[in-house]
Amino acid sequence: MIRRLFPILLLISAPLLHGAVALPQISAPHTSATETDTVFTGGARMTYENILLLADEIHYNPKTQVAHAIGRVSLTRGAQRLLADDLTYNLVDRTYTVKDMRVGEYPFYGTGSAAEGGPTSLIIHNAMLAFSEPTPITPTLKANALTYTPGNTVKAQNAFIGLGSLPLIPVGNYSESVKDPLFAHMNVQAGFSSRLGAYLELGLMAPVTPSLKLGGDLGLYTNRGVLVGPGMEYGFSNATQNMHGKLSTGYINDQGKLGTDVLLQPIPKDRGFVTWEHYQTIGDHVNLLGEVNYWSDSAIMRDFRPDAFNNVQNPDNFFEGYYTGDNYVISAFTRFQPNNYEAVQQRLPEIRFDGLPVELGSGFYHRFSASVAVLRDAEPDNSIIAGPTLTSDRLDAYYALTRPFTPNEWLSVKPVAGTRFTYYDQTQAARNNYARMLGELGFDAELHANATYDYKKTRWDIDGLRHEVTPYVSYRYIPEADKGQPYIPPIDRSVFSTYLQPLGLGDRRDIDTLKATNVLRLGLDNVLQTRDARYASRNLADLNVATDWNLDPQGAARFSTIQSQLTVTPAKWIVFDAYQNVAASDMRLSELNTGVTFKDANVWSLRIGTEYLEPGTYQSYATALPTPINGIQEYTTELHYFLNEVYEAIVNVAYDSRQQRFTQQTYAIRQNIRNLWFISYVVSLTNGDSRQSSAGFSVRIDLARF
Repeated sequence: MIRRLFPILLLISAPLLHGAVALPQISAPHTSATETDTVFTGGARMTYENILLLADEIHYNPKTQVAHAIGRVSLTRGAQRLLADDLTYNLVDRTYTVKDMRVGEYPFYGTGSAAEGGPTSLIIHNAMLAFSEPTPITPTLKANALTYTPGNTVKAQNAFIGLGSLPLIPVGNYSESVKDPLFAHMNVQAGFSSRLGAYLELGLMAPVTPSLKLGGDLGLYTNRGVLVGPGMEYGFSNATQNMHGKLSTGYINDQGKLGTDVLLQPIPKDRGFVTWEHYQTIGDHVNLLGEVNYWSDSAIMRDFRPDAFNNVQNPDNFFEGYYTGDNYVISAFTRFQPNNYEAVQQRLPEIRFDGLPVELGSGFYHRFSASVAVLRDAEPDNSIIAGPTLTSDRLDAYYALTRPFTPNEWLSVKPVAGTRFTYYDQTQAARNNYARMLGELGFDAELHANATYDYKKTRWDIDGLRHEVTPYVSYRYIPEADKGQPYIPPIDRSVFSTYLQPLGLGDRRDIDTLKATNVLRLGLDNVLQTRDARYASRNLADLNVATDWNLDPQGAARFSTIQSQLTVTPAKWIVFDAYQNVAASDMRLSELNTGVTFKDANVWSLRIGTEYLEPGTYQSYATALPTPINGIQEYTTELHYFLNEVYEAIVNVAYDSRQQRFTQQTYAIRQNIRNLWFISYVVSLTNGDSRQSSAGFSVRIDLARF
């Protein structure tokens, strides 16, 4: 009887023998005892806090609080599961040692000859870590010793990355976030195009520290040569600041047909680019951001990075920092010109203070802003467009008063009175300086009306209708806004746009080319909504119409174009959108962009679009010459269709009806391999682009993001 009760007595006496550590719960078909241990055999089970330990047998020492598991061992702790043949677990400090183990915690799965672990980390010897379920094509990391912090980082030294059990690339010191694995920063693309020839493009960013990745890009082109450039990605975040950015570079001694740039100048053989993006927040008030795009010539990105060129066709270079107070913003901004083939309105720098509207009392609000700027605008060297070099040191300030009225819940009126003072230290027409004072009077008024209708349509998920109508009128009178034009360098000038520009004097950016203003803006906003079981309501249709009425046109058109924007979403699987400009004088169509999108859950989507812009001319303040505007009349189609769970078909087609030709055709098949790798097979045809290949084929390999 005493021998049968001995294991139970040992467990009961554990707190007396070794402090107040909580007791594990251990069970097994058979139990025996030795001088030091209780032995549970025949399929033992131990639970302790958040762990579950299973094994053929478990030896438990109640004095040392150590459990030794032998045979088909399984340790489960939260989302992590470890398998081995031999494991020792210390209940006091929650550490364990193990031999010949396997461990898994999505999306990582690892193996090793031995390991030591604790509540916060796991050190694996002779380790191989798979970045998803292990297969011969799964990305892996191999190292003599690897430290894995669940949900946080993976660290190793003298490591190799590879596929399956095959090591491929040495990475030295390795440290990365488990949410941002290395292979998510690799890309491989190979193919053939008529201008580049056969090519292979490789990119890799390897983690050096949890906050820094170093690597670069390599491109091999049979018709052009070798393009190579280092790169970097960084990211850091703590309780007081957040910072991230990316640097990429490239250089090539181009052996292909180079042609000319946008200035019709020959492109040199030595070509390259540097792009850098940075964003940072410090505390709750400070933000820093910047972007650098150095291109050796205007076509380098178009030739070798067409996807990036489609997103940024005119490189911008700027830095900005701003501090946000309770009701104001202080900022410093600089825009510079490292590229000698483009004209840029440079700010070297501009320092601004922008005050938000603040209540004075009796319903009055005031607003103040001021800036000091060093401005420069010069045409690039060897420009085909003649133009002077413009320089200006400018002080600018704006102050406004407003007193909103709401006589009824459906009507709001906001009168505005403002003044803007501008001083130019460098001017034209033999003057050293010039100062001007402008004033504005105006108002903004809105009327709000709505109606509801008890209409239901189950097929379209329509549960009642609500129509909201908001007519609005804005008026601005700015007399003599064009005074001093002969003396003012036109650096901040108006640019071509088909959208209505801000009316208010304090919101105008073209302050160096202002014209006398006496304008009434008329607009009407409509929205039709229905109840939504998930989002409370959803918009079925939006229609917004607006135009400007020039009460004192002074040679300009009496009315601007009538602009309208329409979005119709009668059901979640169809969206129609349209933007239209119509000349008010003769109702001539100036611009029309439309599109309709169909979606069928995750099976397919189709978008058909049109783009139309009437050709004409635009008056350039930089050269005082009319600048031609090329017309557009294009039809586009984009189709995504999942053939099955593995293959997706993608089609993009653009047709230019003016030139009567297909300008762009892309046909692709995207293959999903085990939800891990995505391989895209792409055939592209181009007509009319003087720098893009007329035909090409490429294969791109990407790793799925975790």
